[in-house]
Amino acid sequence: MKRTQKRATAARPRAGKRDQNKEKTKQKILAAALRLFREKGLEATTTREICRKAGIAEGTLFNYFKTKEDLALFFFEKETDNLVEWFHSETRLQKAPLPEQLFAIINRQLEYIAPYEDFIGAIFFQSLKTHSKLSPLSLQSQELRLRYLKFISEVLAAAEERKEIPNVGDLGVYGVGLFYIGIVMHWLHDSSQGKQRTLALLDRSLKLGTQVLRKGGWDW
Repeated sequence: MKRTQKRATAARPRAGKRDQNKEKTKQKILAAALRLFREKGLEATTTREICRKAGIAEGTLFNYFKTKEDLALFFFEKETDNLVEWFHSETRLQKAPLPEQLFAIINRQLEYIAPYEDFIGAIFFQSLKTHSKLSPLSLQSQELRLRYLKFISEVLAAAEERKEIPNVGDLGVYGVGLFYIGIVMHWLHDSSQGKQRTLALLDRSLKLGTQVLRKGGWDW
């Protein structure tokens, strides 16, 4: 019995090491793909080129990502993970007013996707296809979106506890999610230096929205 337990205990670290190696390989593939997407675009980049850039066998790629859409989903998964980890490490920001928090969160997301603007544009176009894994109707896309919305729900709930806003429920959470999509669409078409028009719109919209929720009026 004890011998069996020892074997099981010894197996756990090896399994953990395998998971770490898998994650490193996925990150390596993603980094190579993003460099190519930035240079050539999503459609023009082939899986063979991604494998060559990543220094792996072509068959290895398909062990991790069946399609380029799966790579895109992993990109957004890492975006969400990095965003949540970053927010929880920013103790000062967690005590800031809600408009400042949401501005920082969305601006952080825009900074993350900024080097891949053409890739993001192609992803949005691809998501309009109902059969795409990137479509809002796909289960993979919905699962990822729910992770992001749960994070936003926590941010809004904390603001409610501070009496900054009333209870907005799930509707408020989905509203923030849709607002972010709208900001990204504006950002993609923003030709101003440093995307300043998008940042100004983001700032004004968040202040206005918070004031409306707090006071029930448009005087801000």
